[in-house]
This record gives sequence, structure tokens and C-alpha cells, in this order.
Amino acid sequence: MSENPGFTAHWLSDAEIPLANKFYRTHKFRGKARRHDPCMVIRDHQQQIIACGCLRRLTDSQLLAGVAVAPDYRGRGVARLLVDSMAEAYDEQTFTFPYRHLVPFYESVGFVEEGETGQPSAILDRLQTYRRQGRDIVLMRHK
Repeated sequence: MSENPGFTAHWLSDAEIPLANKFYRTHKFRGKARRHDPCMVIRDHQQQIIACGCLRRLTDSQLLAGVAVAPDYRGRGVARLLVDSMAEAYDEQTFTFPYRHLVPFYESVGFVEEGETGQPSAILDRLQTYRRQGRDIVLMRHK
């Protein structure tokens, strides 16, 4: 568990995963948390969920996905607290697909831009699917 002024980070149990999905729906984010995938939330001092992120476990890698912060809490270090707190579960096969304008943020929390050659097929398949949907995203790996 990590601390920030009034904010705390918590891994959700499988039974709590619906709370993450409620957060995504409430704030109209694309994210979807799945049971058995590690999912972390940030709560404010009233224990309301203000941010969420999940790790999608794939065959030979994992994908940091669904990183979202409630609009009223943006610009207050909440995303950094979330991504840094989740780092205890990262390994050398942890990837993410941030939108291009978020690359500097992800670089600041330990991710580096990667080429597609030699990357796990499950990662490349998802990357191409998202790009076909018109998303301007970049392939990054945790270093």
C-alpha cells in the first residue's frame, strides 16, 4: 500500500473487481477489469475510488492497461502514485500502450519505447487490434 496526501493504493481482491468496472463505467473510460488479473485502485480520504489500473496476464508477458484517473483528480500525482504502486508486480515482460501524448509520463515512471520486432505475439496482436481501431498508441516496456 502506498501513500500520497489523503490517497491510498490498494490491490483489489477478485471479489472486488466489479468496483473497478463500476469506476470505469461511471467515468466513461474504455477500461475493463477481469477477475484474476491484478487490479489496483487509488482511493481518496473518503475511500472513494479515484483511479484504477490493471495488469492483463498473457501467455509470456503482461500488459498494463486501463490506467484511468477521475477527471477531478487529474494533475495531482494520482496517475504517478497508481503506476508506481503497481510496479511491485512489473517484470521485464511488462508492456503498456499509452496514447502518444502520454509517452513522456510513462517514460518518467520507468517505461521505454520499444520496436515491434521480437516482441511477444500476444502483445503485438493486441497492439495491432487497438491501432486498427484508430488509437494513436505507442509500444512501451517496463525497464
